[in-house]
Amino acid sequence: MKKTLKGLFITLLFAVLLIPSVKSSAAIAPAAPQDLKLTAQSQSDFVFSFDYDSNIVLSTDINNFGYELVATTLKNKKLKTVDLNIASNLSEYLITTGENPKIITNILYLPYGSNRMNITFSSGKMATQAFKVKIRAYTYDATGAKVYGDYSSEKTIVPRASIKSFKANSKTAGTIKWKKIKGAKSYTVYVSTNGGTKYKKRGTTIGTSYTIKNMKLWTRYPVYVVANGVKISKKKKVSSTKAEEKASNASSVMIKLQ
Repeated sequence: MKKTLKGLFITLLFAVLLIPSVKSSAAIAPAAPQDLKLTAQSQSDFVFSFDYDSNIVLSTDINNFGYELVATTLKNKKLKTVDLNIASNLSEYLITTGENPKIITNILYLPYGSNRMNITFSSGKMATQAFKVKIRAYTYDATGAKVYGDYSSEKTIVPRASIKSFKANSKTAGTIKWKKIKGAKSYTVYVSTNGGTKYKKRGTTIGTSYTIKNMKLWTRYPVYVVANGVKISKKKKVSSTKAEEKASNASSVMIKLQ
């Protein structure tokens, strides 16, 4: 009986030792993106930049994370959602220029050596009204399911008005017209006389057109229009959001009369 028990014990011991060990690890949700900013605007295109989670490592295995950007109206009605999967974008658009590799797509730009990431998306609805935007990161667990992190702080954006036409009235003046920004009480026109390096305020109007005077023939004048007095809460009215790119949503106008 003792030999039988001893043999059974040894058999069980070997069985336990031969069973492969199983390690369990839960997917860790990425940190919320920080410092969300409007980088640039061009007609219906908007570029946002943010600090990404440095724990999400860019490597040869880049299909394990992404970002989701959500834009809503001021009343929280969803306008647009952009799902940026890193694998489907970075793997095809890696461009190396000297010692400064850049990753470029129509929706992503990641400066080399920087912890800032840019996402670009287009929406005609967002080009004519104030809206809110936020972003969150995600990874995948062992089953392939997405694991989302927290959203960034929400940012309210009031776009600059998009210029839709220019008509020369004489050899020295022309009228621009722009798309209305919902809720704007007035508009301020800024014009550059040096190709876009510096802009000066030319005037403010409650309408959606303005005549630029003192122009020269065959000279390019970059112009942008700021919407004023847009109500974003019960007690707060603001002007168009100032983007990091100073000339955001500027259009060039020129008088070509002989």
